[in-house]
This record gives sequence, structure tokens and C-alpha cells, in this order.
Amino acid sequence: MALDRSKLHKGFLTYLVNAEKASGKTYEDFALVLSKSGLKKHGELRAHLMEKTGLGHGHANAVTAIWLIPGNGGAAAAGTKAPAKSTVKKAVPAKKAAKKAPAKKK
Repeated sequence: MALDRSKLHKGFLTYLVNAEKASGKTYEDFALVLSKSGLKKHGELRAHLMEKTGLGHGHANAVTAIWLIPGNGGAAAAGTKAPAKSTVKKAVPAKKAAKKAPAKKK
């Protein structure tokens, strides 16, 4: 599946174009390296891409982030779910918190 570049953020697109120019490889080449790695974590994928293609940290970081976007070959292709958003615990209202008696020390 080819990457739909029109849906990428302008910053990602710029990094991708520059990474392709710097390395002489295409996004499809990068995606193949990442998919064959068997790795799942962003940092591990980035380091692997840097090692195998000679990309610098910034370019490898952007290419990895693009690849991990569902539909671009990463998490969705590997059959894994995209990371869930973290849940934020709700604060206890001040009135309820004041009603609780402090714990006794022994």
C-alpha cells in the first residue's frame, strides 16, 4: 500500500522528503526495513532504522512516526491496536475530601 502523502502533517512530509533525498531511499524502502524488524516500540524502531539506513535521529524519528500511524504500515499492519489515550483521574471535589476524617496514628 502506497503512502498517501496528502494526509501527512506538513512537518512530517518535509522530514520524509529530506530523509529520502539524504539517503537515496524511498518511504517504501524504509517501511520494508521497519516491517521486517519485528520490533514494536517507537524507540527500538527508530534505532533500527538509523542503523540499517544511515538516517540521522530526526529523520528516522519522523519516518518511524509516519510508519506507526494506522494505515501506513505500522501498528495496523502488524495487527496491533494503536496506543490508547491515557486516562486522567478525576479530582475529588473539595467538599467530599473535607468530610473524610484523617487517619489516626498509633
